Amino acid sequence: MNARDNFLETLKHGKPEAFVNEWEPFGSVFDPLMAMTLTAVPGQSIIDPWGTTIFWGENEPGPMPMVNDDNKAIPDITEWKKDIKSPDIAGAQLDWSQAKAMADGIHSEEKLTMSLMATGLFEQAHYLMGFEDTLVNLLTEPEYMHELLDYITDYKLTYCKLLVENLHPDVVLFHDDWGSKTNLFMSADTWREFFKPRYEKIYNYLKSQGVIIMHHADSHCELIARDMVDIGIDIWQGVLPQNDIPKIQKETAGKILLMGGIDGAIVDHKDYDEKIIRAEVQRACAKYAPGKSFIPCLTYGGEGSIYPGVNDIIMDEIRKLSPKYF
Repeated sequence: MNARDNFLETLKHGKPEAFVNEWEPFGSVFDPLMAMTLTAVPGQSIIDPWGTTIFWGENEPGPMPMVNDDNKAIPDITEWKKDIKSPDIAGAQLDWSQAKAMADGIHSEEKLTMSLMATGLFEQAHYLMGFEDTLVNLLTEPEYMHELLDYITDYKLTYCKLLVENLHPDVVLFHDDWGSKTNLFMSADTWREFFKPRYEKIYNYLKSQGVIIMHHADSHCELIARDMVDIGIDIWQGVLPQNDIPKIQKETAGKILLMGGIDGAIVDHKDYDEKIIRAEVQRACAKYAPGKSFIPCLTYGGEGSIYPGVNDIIMDEIRKLSPKYF
């Protein structure tokens, strides 16, 4: 099998011939919606279309919101309607020709096209008002937070519909981190109240269009793993080994692929040790492969390692281990 077909066999619980080797089956498409809304520039501080100050430091793997009392896009949740306006993606004149050509090239390589949806509902909220205000407002101003999250959800649905109508990716990679290494950022019941029904709405639309849902959350989310199945996630990408992955495999009964399990904190260093990297891959495969529905991978939200060379070793070890398990 090629990498695409082996992944599809894994997804449908068929008879794959090997481990899905990280991101091998997928090809990322850079589309005009991304160009319009993900405006971060390495080495610079910019204000994004929502009004959030974003900084991408030199030699850092990605951009981060820099939200403080002086620059919050939403300083007072009770007045959010006067402070922000979502980017007018529906009214924009976008050229999809390059994205379509890129998608055709990916399909010609017998891979699946993948589109990135960065800043999910929780992340977009804390981009606008900061972590502390977001978490406090969920508890103290629930009415206004419901309003704001409905507004963000409507925007994300519009984004998804434009993406499907113009490009129809095979996979959408949605980013939204819901926890730290050791716990959720909020109680499971709070997550269920504010985020579960809204994600179900977004993902129901995408699944109705035949799109595979990959949700990135390199977080401790085992408390809501069954909820993640409920909302239609096909692949939980970024599952940290701090989660009880064998327990999640049993509880979800193979209804969600768990993509991750390799601890970047152990392997991804400037002065990396090849033996340590291979041992960590071996540990992850030995512990999680018996439970099925597992894709060994670094837990980052995209392809590659921070330090060049690390991911090459990981992928080589996954290839070497496949005959042992398949």
